[in-house]
Amino acid sequence: MKSFHVGIKSIFMVVLVLAFLIPIDVFAQGPFYAALKPGIYSPQSNDLDGYQTGFNGEVVLGYRFTPNIAAEVGIGYFNTEGEETVGGATYVGREFDFHVYSVAFTLKAILPYKKWEFFGLGGAGVYIVSTPYDSDYYDEDNYDAVLGGYWGAGIHYHITPKIFVGVEGKYLWTDKAKIQYEESGPPLEVELKMDGIIATAVFGIRF
Repeated sequence: MKSFHVGIKSIFMVVLVLAFLIPIDVFAQGPFYAALKPGIYSPQSNDLDGYQTGFNGEVVLGYRFTPNIAAEVGIGYFNTEGEETVGGATYVGREFDFHVYSVAFTLKAILPYKKWEFFGLGGAGVYIVSTPYDSDYYDEDNYDAVLGGYWGAGIHYHITPKIFVGVEGKYLWTDKAKIQYEESGPPLEVELKMDGIIATAVFGIRF
């Protein structure tokens, strides 16, 4: 199923690029904004002990209700990979590569200061965990959708009234994803929480 993930990643990157190819002059400053957030995902769950830090990316559309309150809807992706020992002596040292796709809603409390903005955030979303698995018998790509929540903080700097950059960090926690594979013998089941730290840069446009 590698072609599936290559296709999803390609579409995701095209969307990110196209969002920032639109000439900035067509926008008039208003309550709406869009932002691109590339960064990293660092697993913190005990279920992912030993897993590697992976890529994180998100595209968001936001609305500023007041100078101090905003809301965002975002579509994101992150990944991590590592080794699992599951199923007793039958399954030892299997390599897993987790791909997580999300749709999330965020509320932000903002403190503006001149060209700077300091903010705290909290939100929740749906996280689709995809786990490609290669064995001697199968090449599978199974899924589970779980709920997750997060909180965090960040800083924005307005280069112009329309363009801003910044950094953002948040801690994510999720329900356990349960994914099962069928092999000869007992079925292989993986259960894990995708808790982790997400740190991103922010590139945004107001319109």
